[in-house]
Amino acid sequence: MAAASALDMSNATLGRKIDALEAAAGLQLILRGPGGIVLTDEGKEMLTLAKAGGDHLFQMERLAFSLKSDRRALPIRISTTETMVSAVLAPHLPKLWESHPGLVVDLIMSTELADLNRREADVAIRLARPKSDGLIARRLPEINAGLYASTDYLNGRDPDRLDLRQEKLAGLDAKYGDIPEVLWIKEHGLHQALCVQSSSIYALLEIAKSGAAIAMVPDFLAQRHGLIRVSGPSVPVRKPWIVFHRDNRRSPEIKAVRDWIVECCRTSFGTA
Repeated sequence: MAAASALDMSNATLGRKIDALEAAAGLQLILRGPGGIVLTDEGKEMLTLAKAGGDHLFQMERLAFSLKSDRRALPIRISTTETMVSAVLAPHLPKLWESHPGLVVDLIMSTELADLNRREADVAIRLARPKSDGLIARRLPEINAGLYASTDYLNGRDPDRLDLRQEKLAGLDAKYGDIPEVLWIKEHGLHQALCVQSSSIYALLEIAKSGAAIAMVPDFLAQRHGLIRVSGPSVPVRKPWIVFHRDNRRSPEIKAVRDWIVECCRTSFGTA
C-alpha cells in the first residue's frame, strides 16, 4: 500500500490504525474491494479536516520552537545542490532579507532528495520531479548549458572550428547514473576525449578556467567567469523543480522563501 510506504509502516500496522479510527469515530472511512481501497464520503470529509489540522500542527511546531529557543523564527531548511546554494541562492540573500528581515534559512547542500515527509527539509530544489503524493512540485526556469574553454586553452584557435574528438574534455562522472550530461558524451562518441571527470559542476568550471580542458557548464556560470563558448552538438537543457510538502503550502514564511527562490533562478539564469 502506497500510504503505508509513505508513512514508513507496514500495511498491517496502518490497517490496525484505520480500524481503531473507524471504531473511535463510529464511521466507516474506507471501502476495501478487489480494485483496491477507496474512501467513503465520510472518509473524504475526515481527510479534509485532517489536512487542515496538519497545516495547524506545522505552524504550532514553528511557534513552539520560537518560544523554547527565544529565536525569532524556526529556520527554513532548503535542500539543493552545491551549485544552486553557492551560485544562485547565497548571492541573493540580501534581497530576501530586504522584504523579510526576520527569516532564518538553512542552506543544505545535498545531492539526494531530502525526505520532506519527515521534515528533513522544508523546500528542495531538484533536477527531477519527485513522485510522492504528499509533495507539491513546481517548475523553475530552465538551466541552459554549453561547452566552454578559456583563452589559454584555445591559444588563438577558432572555438567554432574544433574537432571535439581531438580535444581534451572534462565531464560529469557516472555517480548519479545515466544523467543527460553523461548520456550526451556517449551519444556523440566522445569517451576517448574525456581526460577528467568529477561529480562537481564547480570543479568542471575551475578545470575550464585553468585551461586544462573544455567543460560542459551552465551558461550563467561560464559568462560570469569569462569563458568562451565552443561549438558542438546541442547540450542538454536542465529543468529544475522546487518541491515542498503539501502541509507547508499555506505557511507565509515558506511561501516567501519559495517566491525568493523563483526570483533567484530568473535573475541568475537570465529568464524573463
